[in-house]
Order: sequence, then structure tokens, then C-alpha cells
Amino acid sequence: MKAIGWAPKKNRDGDVVPNCWITDAGYTVAQYMLDQQQVFTVTAPGCGAAMAYRRSREGVIEAIQGHMAGQAVAKFEREE
Repeated sequence: MKAIGWAPKKNRDGDVVPNCWITDAGYTVAQYMLDQQQVFTVTAPGCGAAMAYRRSREGVIEAIQGHMAGQAVAKFEREE
């Protein structure tokens, strides 16, 4: 599968939204700090709620690639 391109997401006024990106396939990725841990939310194109929560950019890419391939994507990663 080809690499997923990311670009900073912009609001309606054209201003960059901090810690938020849009992929070339239309997925929105936002980075948050929750209990002093980095968390990424992944929202599929056309959806209003996150489809997945991941702890790393690699996890985000895996979730997006799986979703694009039509696979079931777990909303949360397993704790290890």
C-alpha cells in the first residue's frame, strides 16, 4: 500500500488547526494529551466521530490502512 500523506488541517478561515492533520484520503487525525499521555484520534471521511484512538502515528497509519482495505478496525488499542 502506498504511503499516506498528511497535511496540516485548516479551518474555514484558512488558519491551521494546531495538532490536527488531514490525510490525502480525507481522514482527520488529531493529537491530544490525556493524563499526560499522547493520544491520536482518527476520524474517517464524512464522519463526525472518531473511529479509532491510537497511541502512536504508526498505530494511526495501521488503522487508516485497515479501514481503507475494508477491514474491521478496533476503536481502542489493546493495552500491552
